[in-house]
Amino acid sequence: MIRNNDRLAVRGPINPDNGFPRWYKDANGVRLELAFDPADPNTPAIGELPDPAAPVSFPGNFPDEAFYFLAEAELPIGGGTRPGRARVVLALEAAFALEVPQDGQQQVFARIRVRIDNGVPGAAYVFTHPYGETDPLIADENGRVFVTEDIGAAALRFDDVVRDGEVAPFLSWDSDAPDGYLGIGGVDHTITGSPFGTNVVRIQGPGAGGPGVDEVSTILFSLQGRLATVAGAEVTRAVYTRTSGSMVADVFAVSEPDQTLRAAGATLREAGPLYHVRAELGAAAPATIDLVNTTDQPPTTVTAPLVDAVTVLVADYDTTARRLTVEAASSDVDGPTTLTVTGFGDLPAGKASFEFVEAPPATVEVTSSHGGSHTRHVLVAGPAAEADPLAADAGPNRAVVTGDLVALDASASTGPATSFTWTQTAGTPVTLSDPTSVRTTFTAPAAGSLEFAVTVNGTETDTVVIVVTAPTPTVDTLTVGRAEFRTDSGRWRVDGTATGPLPDRVTVSLGGVEIGTAAVDATLGWDVRRTVIPGETDIIPANGATIAITSSRGGSATTTVTVRR
Repeated sequence: MIRNNDRLAVRGPINPDNGFPRWYKDANGVRLELAFDPADPNTPAIGELPDPAAPVSFPGNFPDEAFYFLAEAELPIGGGTRPGRARVVLALEAAFALEVPQDGQQQVFARIRVRIDNGVPGAAYVFTHPYGETDPLIADENGRVFVTEDIGAAALRFDDVVRDGEVAPFLSWDSDAPDGYLGIGGVDHTITGSPFGTNVVRIQGPGAGGPGVDEVSTILFSLQGRLATVAGAEVTRAVYTRTSGSMVADVFAVSEPDQTLRAAGATLREAGPLYHVRAELGAAAPATIDLVNTTDQPPTTVTAPLVDAVTVLVADYDTTARRLTVEAASSDVDGPTTLTVTGFGDLPAGKASFEFVEAPPATVEVTSSHGGSHTRHVLVAGPAAEADPLAADAGPNRAVVTGDLVALDASASTGPATSFTWTQTAGTPVTLSDPTSVRTTFTAPAAGSLEFAVTVNGTETDTVVIVVTAPTPTVDTLTVGRAEFRTDSGRWRVDGTATGPLPDRVTVSLGGVEIGTAAVDATLGWDVRRTVIPGETDIIPANGATIAITSSRGGSATTTVTVRR
């Protein structure tokens, strides 16, 4: 596990019940667990459950998002044609890469989001918050600022947020926090804990605080975080050795320091967060082994597969003979054991040569019939290949649209190419970004035909034709995936897809009043979210209400809102 002593310190062991780390600990030693219990009134911010009346279970009835830590601040902002609102969100959030609860898609990221609605179009705003200060952010033509930074958002990369995340050390109420919590979600309160001493949200920009006042701030935050009550444990490796009838297990684990961990009837030895034990087994190796943290109350138990230890001793490739030779061994010496090279075949007696292998893999994996596996890099020996004949290749002819950034690419040229020279031989003259590079670019001019030649090593030449056409207006088609409003939290969520092309932006409105807007991403998806604040009665839908969705490409759609608790 990666450690970062500046902000977050370490993540906790993986919880086998849901696949997320049990907790994250900051540099001050504060340890927060994932809060996903809808019955906990102190941590109300969680995603929706498919069946709110049923117990939480993974993956069938699990929220699509939950939080280790969440701090939000909202405040009015002036300067626009009508009163505006600003919002800052600071979170350590658990979610899923594909949005739907699914094993293997778990992700944890540090989110810093800043937003202004109805500010001054084209104005620059600077946000100061407990974890830093933004660069000047320019409001769009509607007076909107919306910037989100999610660090660590990748499936199963739970340590990335420890190394790179900036939402820590954790903030807390400066007084009166209930036992076991940093605060109560949904209740505004003053806070403490900023590493910069800025326990405030401050926005500076034209008229931000009203006519002639270029600053507005608040010291009130809605903050939630639940202190972890167990340390847990995680098995990082569990292997057995069997020889001459004797069987032992090596169990490797991680947990918090000063825990008592037991496995196979023995206590693991500790070295900080690392634990290990070599324990005697019975006459036969069990398929799994239980690791128990007896310091936790009640004790925490995790179960891990127990497999043999496989070691790849040799992985050699001979370029002349086109032969791959692999040798491996299993810790189950008494056997019988079958060792297999993935993609090639078995290793009789632990060794085999595979003939007529035209191209070797970078690594070989050997698996055992007892569940163990090991991967080793392939060592290559033999003479180097002869270079291909020198030949220039300017790439295929193609069509582009006026205004496109066009790339000319000669990387398909063969042989010992050391120099490249691009020249334009026909058409409206353009400026090449770097005419002496293997790749160069230009901006497509008005419609017409262009021809370029590339000369390699001063001797070999090839040409490419680029046909430029005028752009045609494109109106996209919008599809709505979900349109929901939750009355208990006042949260909107509307998402779907667009046909593009990019750039494209979607705006959602209720009765002519804008709810929110979002850019269409690279996958052509969009997702608009908003939490209603007191006084915004014009965007609280009635049952059966219809919302309008429009795009910057001219697309439009309408749909009925699903209103839930």
